[in-house]
Amino acid sequence: MHEIGVRIVDGQLKPGETLPDDGFGEAEVSRTVVREAIKVLAAKGLVESRPKVGTRVRPRRDWNLLDPDVLAWQLEAGPTLEFLEDALELRQLIEPAAARLAAGRATDEEIAALQEAFTAMCEARDLEASIDADVGFHSILLQAAHNELLEHLTSIVTAVLRMLFAFSSRPPRTFTRALPLHEAIIEAVQSHDPDAAEAAALRLLDDTAKNIKRALREVARREASPSDGRRRRASGTRA
Repeated sequence: MHEIGVRIVDGQLKPGETLPDDGFGEAEVSRTVVREAIKVLAAKGLVESRPKVGTRVRPRRDWNLLDPDVLAWQLEAGPTLEFLEDALELRQLIEPAAARLAAGRATDEEIAALQEAFTAMCEARDLEASIDADVGFHSILLQAAHNELLEHLTSIVTAVLRMLFAFSSRPPRTFTRALPLHEAIIEAVQSHDPDAAEAAALRLLDDTAKNIKRALREVARREASPSDGRRRRASGTRA
C-alpha cells in the first residue's frame, strides 16, 4: 500500500493509468496482498477498480488529501509549495478562531493540560518528541473550544499539523523560537482574553509560514548541489 501510494502521490503513476494486476514485481507479495492494498487505496480515493477495466489511478481532486497516510506520502514524495500553502491556510481558518473560543470556554483541567503539553515541548530531546508534544498542544486547544463539530475536525487538523511540522521544523531552533509563541496562547487562554488568544495564534502561524519558506530554500539548495541531481517537488512556486 505504501509503495503504490507514494508512487501515485509522487506522480510516477498518473491519473488514468492502469495498475498491473500483480502490483509491482519487485514488491514480492501475493495477489491477495495486492488486492487488500488496492482496497485501502480505493477507500482513500486514490484508485478505482472496475470489471474488465482494471484498477486505475483517480484524479487528484478525488483523493482524500486529509487522510493521515496520504499526507505522509505527500511529505515523503516532496510536497509542492501550493500544497503547503493550502495546509497553512487551513490552519489559519481554524486555529485562531479555536483559540478565541478556548479563551472563553477552556476549563481549568484543559488549561492545565495545555501547560503539560507545553512542558513536554520544552523538555523534548528529539524531533519526534517535539512534534508529538506540539501536536498534542494543538489538539487540546481545539478540544478546549468546546464546539462538537470542531472536535470532530481534530484528527484532520492534527494530521495536517504533523505533516507541516515534519517538513518545516527539523532544525532545533525552530522549536525553541516557537516556545514563547505557544506560551503566549496559554497565557491568553488562562486570562480568558479571546483577542489576545487569537492574536497569539496568528503570530504562531506566521512563524510557521517562515519555517516553511526556510525549509523550501533548503530543498532548493540541495537540488542545486552538484552532488544531488534529484529534483524534489517541493521546489514548485505559486504564481
